Amino acid sequence: MRIRRASARPWRAAIPALLACVALTATACGSSSGKEAAVKDDPNATVLVWTDSTRQPAFQAFQKANPKTKVKIKVVDPASLLSKIQLANRVGSGWPDVIFDSLPSDVASLSSPLFKYAQPLNSLVPRDVQNNFATHNAACTIDGKLYCLQNDLAQDVLWYNKPLMAKFGYQVPKTWDEYQALGVRVAKEHPGYIIGAAGASTVYYDYLWSSGCPLQSVVSSTQVTINTKDPKCTRVASLLDPLLANGSVSRLSPVDPATYKLAQSGKLLMQPAASWFGQYVFKAKASYGFPNGELAAAPMPTWAGETTNFSGAQGGGIYVVSSHAKNKTGAVAVAQWVATNNTYQSTAPTYPAYIPAAQAWLAQLKADPFYAKDPSAVLQAAAGKINPAEGPTRYPIEGPVNSTVVAAITGGQSIASAFPALQTQLSGLAQTAGYQVAP
Repeated sequence: MRIRRASARPWRAAIPALLACVALTATACGSSSGKEAAVKDDPNATVLVWTDSTRQPAFQAFQKANPKTKVKIKVVDPASLLSKIQLANRVGSGWPDVIFDSLPSDVASLSSPLFKYAQPLNSLVPRDVQNNFATHNAACTIDGKLYCLQNDLAQDVLWYNKPLMAKFGYQVPKTWDEYQALGVRVAKEHPGYIIGAAGASTVYYDYLWSSGCPLQSVVSSTQVTINTKDPKCTRVASLLDPLLANGSVSRLSPVDPATYKLAQSGKLLMQPAASWFGQYVFKAKASYGFPNGELAAAPMPTWAGETTNFSGAQGGGIYVVSSHAKNKTGAVAVAQWVATNNTYQSTAPTYPAYIPAAQAWLAQLKADPFYAKDPSAVLQAAAGKINPAEGPTRYPIEGPVNSTVVAAITGGQSIASAFPALQTQLSGLAQTAGYQVAP
């Protein structure tokens, strides 16, 4: 899960120039060696794991269940992950064999010539296992090669206050046109109540990505499409700008303390948001603090002229196996186990990407009195509808979105007015990162 992540990483400032070098030379600039000898797989070699503290118990559970595989676990600050791998590249040693990365887009860098780190897994993970991931690991696949396994998903649903909607006589919107019409009604009939908060990078994940706005539309490892004039971008501005103007969609962040107060006072009707919002934002007493029996989940609305109600995805994590691993079989076994094991994943903090594990995980929600209605079916359906229009890139998305679109929203301006600057920033970053940018 996340609200703010990518732009906080200090190594981002150095990445563009290095990636430009990669684009020109197709070699790992700064690496200590230009050639790497093939290494015979050693089943007795220790598998070194780098992880965050949240996933540490998963790897410990693997150790306990598979004592014959030697595993060493090291907790690493997620913000320093890529810089540490770059350091290993420079000295020619010290690579972890498996990493958990909380930023899925990092796979675009880890699989690039700059890092030469990510091991293709197509032939190492059984096909039936690959096919059992809700998105078929789309976020891990570049140029047809599978470079990681997804741990969890952060698919969007439309969270709403069920008894309040009934009290006001409102229907849960099935289309974005209905969502906008509801916002107009709310502004007139119940001013001060909101149907969303858009003043954060979540506006990308919850609205722009779900719409299919091409900001990280990956054609290949060397080409992307960025086009803020695309109708799938402009329709988001046309949807939200009037609602921001009338106050039914807040200019605050969904996790602003002022938004917490609105929610705690019963003035939040609905919020398009990631699957983890239910447990970690709506339920948490320090956040929205919804009481039992109020929160329900509905499918994301559908855009006019379309048949699929796509979702965005704010969060999720990935397991990456090193191409340098001496015990590659063991490393793959570790990554596959923690990504798919029902015993661990059924009690994991967020929605598992692996379908059988997700089914076990959802069982805990069915008996939870917090929800006004069991959200399992909605979450499960949304897991397979994360819009494939966007993919992992070597350039960041949150920083540019925050400095243009979010700045416009919080500054009282329109989203439409921010699109030219967003186009310029993203195109420049993409080109510096070695991409050709198509309109």
